Amino acid sequence: MKNKIDVHAHYMPPAYVQLLKKKNLTKLDGGVSVPAWSEEIQLEIMEQLSISYSFLSISSPHLHMGDRGEAVETARASNEYGKEFKKKYPEKIGIFASLPLPEITESVEEIQYCRDILNLDGFSVFTNSCGMYLGSPALDPVMEELDKAGAVVSIHPTKPSVVPEGISAQLIYPAMEFFFDTTRAIANMVMNGIFKRYPNIKWIVPHAGAFVPILSDRLSAVTKIFGAEDPDAENALAGLYYDLAGFSMPKQLGVLRMITDDTHLLYGSDCTFTPLGTCEKLEKDMNDCLDEKLKDIIFQKNVRSLFPYI
Repeated sequence: MKNKIDVHAHYMPPAYVQLLKKKNLTKLDGGVSVPAWSEEIQLEIMEQLSISYSFLSISSPHLHMGDRGEAVETARASNEYGKEFKKKYPEKIGIFASLPLPEITESVEEIQYCRDILNLDGFSVFTNSCGMYLGSPALDPVMEELDKAGAVVSIHPTKPSVVPEGISAQLIYPAMEFFFDTTRAIANMVMNGIFKRYPNIKWIVPHAGAFVPILSDRLSAVTKIFGAEDPDAENALAGLYYDLAGFSMPKQLGVLRMITDDTHLLYGSDCTFTPLGTCEKLEKDMNDCLDEKLKDIIFQKNVRSLFPYI
């Protein structure tokens, strides 16, 4: 198996674990149990999956659960823990910092702190934060700060702002709604001109773009009909990066390659929320679907263009 750089992996900083315990959350989105995680487990998983370097971030649920002060403290403590973990294993571990969105002033301050003091690798933001979706004009000060930093920003789905009734929780979250929420967020960002107005942000879209590739023609037409701030949806979507975490082989990959070129594809394992056995199967599927040239650029070359220092 080829060594891989993983841009979609999750860790459980102690402050975040304590927050989940405080909220009595033993089951997370869709009934998923809180995964076992430690620094040792992380390194073991990387060894098993032939991952040479992992960029870690917090998965769903969001660390903002309604209490501003709690969210600010959890984000800061998690980012500082991430810095220490990265410091222990600088040749193996990178960190995408968390922000206490939708708190605007505090998130701008956290961006500055993580950039100037902690020197973390990028940022992870959710599709929505307490119902405020990416693309909302209220988030413009945050976008301006990320753009100023030329930041790499990874998007991750979370619980949608409105949950349909009468549908299995497993369908609502992992199978369907996470993809719907990613698609909502990207479409909202296109309609509000985020990618055009903040061109220095390098965005990573999860799970092979969710439903964005299959809806791209429709989205392109709608942006022109309704006069979006950036009517060139095709160019906006082509310029994003897409991780291949999850069940992206072979169908999603085929459609994704119709809206962007191969230099924008990245490897993602989605561990530890995806069990190791499933990660190993997905790794095999990926190895079976990709030729050697494509493996080289997806597993190593493309991500090094974003992070030339690793």
